[in-house]
Amino acid sequence: MDRETWLLWLLADSQLPTGGFVASAGLEAALQGGLVDAAAPEAHRDSFVAFIRSSARNQTRFALPFCSAVHELATQHLEKASSGGDGAAQAVLDEFVRVDDYHQAMLASNCVAMRASMAQGGGLLTLFNRGHAHAAFMADRRGQLCASIARQLQRLARTGEIRAHWPTVFGFVCAALGVGLAHTQQLFVFQFVRQLFSAAIRLNLVGPLRAQTLQCDMHHVVDDLLKQHGHLRAALSTDDDVYEESAVYTEPMLELYQGMHDRLYSRIFNS
Repeated sequence: MDRETWLLWLLADSQLPTGGFVASAGLEAALQGGLVDAAAPEAHRDSFVAFIRSSARNQTRFALPFCSAVHELATQHLEKASSGGDGAAQAVLDEFVRVDDYHQAMLASNCVAMRASMAQGGGLLTLFNRGHAHAAFMADRRGQLCASIARQLQRLARTGEIRAHWPTVFGFVCAALGVGLAHTQQLFVFQFVRQLFSAAIRLNLVGPLRAQTLQCDMHHVVDDLLKQHGHLRAALSTDDDVYEESAVYTEPMLELYQGMHDRLYSRIFNS
């Protein structure tokens, strides 16, 4: 088994301390608000299936371009460093902060989603710094450079100078570990979808066996979404530093329901 495949198995582990337990991606609020019908969990095309598909589409069009942008930019600068170029660490930091600030601006109207994104991003940075950064294959020049950048990112996040959101941190960590862009995108969307199913099981919306069936059926949905939108990158345009419309919310209703999570009388999840 090659190293990238091995790392993919590790990163796909649902037990990783990446902060995923804090989030239901608005499912809990949607259930209590009536957008998702708890009375018909076994119907072939019930409201829960519609919610999963809409959420996956929204994640692919909104969050994935940030993840892809950071991965692509970090990989480019790290390759230059490997060939003897200078200033790679600062370049990666600058690019990360620029894209992360853009993501922060896009989430400004939804404090619940922002809180979850920062919690998950911070958890993944901690995992990388305390775990992956000490792996034997990270002892070379490239690995040590990535470890140094990750430590700086965590320090900046703890002092509030950056937010370190989940998509941007995910893109950087995968680039640092040498996971290719295509696999990074697949894993990013897969983890989001699995998080929703995990939340649904804990909310007693579906059973574990039904969830397995639905997750199997989501393969083609996610694959189609990646084919349609995997090329998008959250980036500034070349003219006047105007942000391009590459990262957009496709499901405003889901955003509204997620935003009302803090108003729920009782809740299991933090978002």
